[in-house]
Amino acid sequence: MSDDNKIALHSFAALVARRAKVSSVEADAYIHQFAKTMGEELETGGDIHLYRFGRFHTTHVDEQTGHDPNSGAPLTIPEHSRVHFHPYSALRFAVNAPFRQLRIKELTPDKTEWRTRTGAWILLVLLVLLLIVLGIWAKNWISTQDASMVPPEMSSDKAVVAHTDQTPDKGAPATVPAAPVEPESTPIAIAAATGVIVSPGDTLWAIAATRLGDPYWWPVIYAENRPELSRRNPDLIDSGITLRIPALAGSVNSPNVADLRLKTNGYQMVADDYQKLGNPRAAEYEKELLAGLKNNSNRGHTKH
Repeated sequence: MSDDNKIALHSFAALVARRAKVSSVEADAYIHQFAKTMGEELETGGDIHLYRFGRFHTTHVDEQTGHDPNSGAPLTIPEHSRVHFHPYSALRFAVNAPFRQLRIKELTPDKTEWRTRTGAWILLVLLVLLLIVLGIWAKNWISTQDASMVPPEMSSDKAVVAHTDQTPDKGAPATVPAAPVEPESTPIAIAAATGVIVSPGDTLWAIAATRLGDPYWWPVIYAENRPELSRRNPDLIDSGITLRIPALAGSVNSPNVADLRLKTNGYQMVADDYQKLGNPRAAEYEKELLAGLKNNSNRGHTKH
């Protein structure tokens, strides 16, 4: 073998003779006949598959334009057939074994620095975008779930105070009794409202429990202040604002007609706003509202 890794024909014939344990003359004749047979087969357009070695085949190339490499003048390249060789996997892996640990990179036109493949960057950017989209979706899903499961005394942060009340106990009496039918001329006395400044951590549920004596009356406070609230969301109130606390003519334990109307209107307003926000809690407040109306109607019939 020469210094440039090329094997001359006579050297290759000697190598075959030694491996096959035949004479050099026989090996040379075999090689020449082998090459002649392959050439004739490829000339007719056939494919030659050599087991554990590779595949020889030809492809047809149409006429095309080109340039003379010496003068640069345009020329026409006539149609022709091209011979190809595709090694089998075992041979390809064996030849490339010393280079398996190397990675393929391309040089910039000035050949001075490496350039990372564009496809790798595109895949990386797509992966990052996918992770961002999944993160946003997961955050919105968690927020939606938390909106219906936050404990009644929990607030979101110092700037926005989240209000989430517990669904009234199904075993307790109906909590939204409607006012009995009264003549429109019946006078109703309503006491003046008082104010309370919302502190970070406060909730309508807790304020109703402290100021009115029953947390289930929180919709009354929401309905009283709804026109001035920056958000039409029963679960969110801003800290630092002043809420009007309507003074009941009676009490939460012994409400009169005006008090019951306030509570009914408050529950109806909360149910409507929940419905607009797509909050599933709207159905619960509608159900409790209807139960209260039915309970009040039964009480009115009993009275007569």
